[in-house]
Amino acid sequence: MNTIEIQEDICIITLDNKPNNYLERPEFVSIKELEKVLEGGACKAIIIRGAGRHFSAGADVIQMQEMLRKDNISEEMQQGKNLLEVMNSYRIPIIAAVEGVCFGGGLEIVLASDIRIASRKSLFAFPEANLELIPGLGGTIHLPKQIGKAQAMQMILKGDIVDCETALDLSIIDIKVEPKTSFERAMKIALSMTRNRSMEVIKSVVESIRNAEQLPYSEALARETELFCVLAKKIITDE
Repeated sequence: MNTIEIQEDICIITLDNKPNNYLERPEFVSIKELEKVLEGGACKAIIIRGAGRHFSAGADVIQMQEMLRKDNISEEMQQGKNLLEVMNSYRIPIIAAVEGVCFGGGLEIVLASDIRIASRKSLFAFPEANLELIPGLGGTIHLPKQIGKAQAMQMILKGDIVDCETALDLSIIDIKVEPKTSFERAMKIALSMTRNRSMEVIKSVVESIRNAEQLPYSEALARETELFCVLAKKIITDE
């Protein structure tokens, strides 16, 4: 069962369906449960990891077939996307800590994160085309932004498995670490970014950087000025 817990003001989501941590549903943790944890305002970052040897091998095919029989797969997929949107709406860093296999939906979760750390033995792939499918949790949107249109189209249509070194070269991941140390590194990075930082500063930095990807240039610049001025006025008020 996938879990949500808090350690040192860090929200930790663990994908726990060993051995391969298949995603039984696209909404891999309850949106309501996550909101309950995050709305208190104490969590300064989110780390997503897999239990045991692997991050996630992607969707549970048996559960997907059940969704197809019930004719609710569109609703289920949308709920998964809603979950990722909710995570981003809290404007705190999202860090993925990857060990072992990271396929399909698992890779889509990683690509929706801000900072991606992976063991040197980790493997990445979008195998959906082998099943006559495409990635459905934002993979076709996020991957081209990371590695470019040409590389993304090849990776998805070929369904090839990419090793950690190649993933680093392609910018699918940001940091390569030794096996079984990805979570430890993720915690160190999360704490180094957020410890002794106010929630206002954290949220302003995260929002502004994400705006650079999501908004037109002029709008992103204007919003950066707004965020700066709010913080600057608070400094004067606190004096």
